Amino acid sequence: MSSSAFPPGRGPNLFILGAPKCGTTSMAAYLQQHPEVAVSQPKETNYYGPYAGSPGMSAEAYCESMAHKPGARYRCEATPNYLAVPETVARIAAENPDARYIVMVRDQADLAFSMHQQVRLMGFENIASFEEAWQARDDRRAGKRVPVTCSDARRLVYDQRASVGRQVTDALDVIPRERIIVIEMATLRADIDTVWETLCAFLGIEVQEGVDFTAQNLRKTIRFPIVLQASAVLFRLKRRLGIRGGLGVGRAIKSVAAPVATDRDSLAPELRAELQAFFAEDSRLLETVMLSGPHLRMVDGTVSGHG
Repeated sequence: MSSSAFPPGRGPNLFILGAPKCGTTSMAAYLQQHPEVAVSQPKETNYYGPYAGSPGMSAEAYCESMAHKPGARYRCEATPNYLAVPETVARIAAENPDARYIVMVRDQADLAFSMHQQVRLMGFENIASFEEAWQARDDRRAGKRVPVTCSDARRLVYDQRASVGRQVTDALDVIPRERIIVIEMATLRADIDTVWETLCAFLGIEVQEGVDFTAQNLRKTIRFPIVLQASAVLFRLKRRLGIRGGLGVGRAIKSVAAPVATDRDSLAPELRAELQAFFAEDSRLLETVMLSGPHLRMVDGTVSGHG
């Protein structure tokens, strides 16, 4: 087996590999409360990318982001965009051969819808209607209709980004199945105690009591989309000019357009049916992968699986 790319006891050996909008922020918050797990600060280091325009970080800074719990068994990072890019997963597996992985998943139709909302909040998406953005996926894949605020069109290709069955299947080309636990997001709400006990068993650590299982990163909406897009343009311009320090302007813009919590929107029934038909094969792939190793999923309203 190849050796780690990092000094012993410094690099990551646990990844929350994906997927975005599937409860990864909550999972990272729960794990951070365990004395044997040091979750990177920030949670999403983007050390391995995967998208153009991701903030850069040196190897030393990357290791330091997980050094706040000396002696902890696991050093964890949780950039959920990694899972969608096979080349990124392959690099992670090669550089961290002893790592374990947590993959959070959910219904692909809901995931695609939620991803659209997320990139809207980030200022990368200029099509407000999810249905229209979904129909534009082939154009985006070809590099067309990509707003200037988005440095990587792959962020906007929602069919590919939400195909978690294919993504996990591809990951198994470079990661042994027994090193990955796949967890449906719905299990966090249904029976968090069972999820926690199973996850701790998968990691080989004692079940930590008294963990605050409050959900994190609830859905938000934008007060002023155009203002937020202006902030994204300013950020890209600063990077091109090599400006790393803050000028205060972007912070002021973001404060005006700050996202606020909102009730959950939902897909129209007709569009949901279209997406579920589109993702049917990916759903079958995901089920096959889940049943082949450590997993937690909902079966008849009950959490089922093993670590």
